[in-house]
Amino acid sequence: MRAALAVMRAQAKIIRHDPWFLGVMFAMPVVIMPIFADVVGLGLQSSGFPDATGAEVVVPGQMVLFSFFVAGSVGFMVFREHGWKTWDRLRASAASPSSLLAGFAVPWIVVHVVYSLAVLVAGALLVGLRLNGGSPLAVLMVLVAYAFCLITLMLLATASFRTVNQLNAVQNVGAMVFGGLGGALMPLEALPEWVQTIAPASPAYWAMRGHRSVFLEQGGVSDVLFPVAVLLAVGSVLAALATVRFRVDETKEFFA
Repeated sequence: MRAALAVMRAQAKIIRHDPWFLGVMFAMPVVIMPIFADVVGLGLQSSGFPDATGAEVVVPGQMVLFSFFVAGSVGFMVFREHGWKTWDRLRASAASPSSLLAGFAVPWIVVHVVYSLAVLVAGALLVGLRLNGGSPLAVLMVLVAYAFCLITLMLLATASFRTVNQLNAVQNVGAMVFGGLGGALMPLEALPEWVQTIAPASPAYWAMRGHRSVFLEQGGVSDVLFPVAVLLAVGSVLAALATVRFRVDETKEFFA
């Protein structure tokens, strides 16, 4: 546990001294949200939500989409240690493979949740996102579960790939594919029927299902228990697979 905490502190220090990526990832959804809110709002009004403004779907959707890119940073931190030639120092420490994974994962789960909250607050200020009777605790539960699922997914990808370009491809393509399938780019009911059929395979689907329950349907904690349970269950399986696949003696290529 002490070894894992030491890795966490080191990662937190690196994150604190390199905030520009998070700034860009915050700015992009902030720019996009006002562009699509009105159009999505009209679609929701015609679908049985007469009081919808569009913010109820657009803001969580942009947050769910771009937080996938943020989650990918945990993998880049691992590859960066190899690029900096400091990985052998971690190997020589008392940290076990599972401790190393926890040390990288926990700071980025926290960052992921804080980032997601910041995007939601920006949505409230810019396009009028409101809870309208929904539960703030339910929102937080979905954010934490989604962060856990995505971070463990990216750790599994990190354990499986040898080069940073491979990880980058998974992050970029995965964000668009999973986000699109899950209804983060547009409301799920506007997508083809075959997409709606396979949408539950995407973590974004369950995150959007939870957020729609709260922001669009004024749901509470009980309404998000199932999507939260799915995200936590999938994240637990991914964490177990990442632990099994992770090899501290494997060489990772940080530079192309």
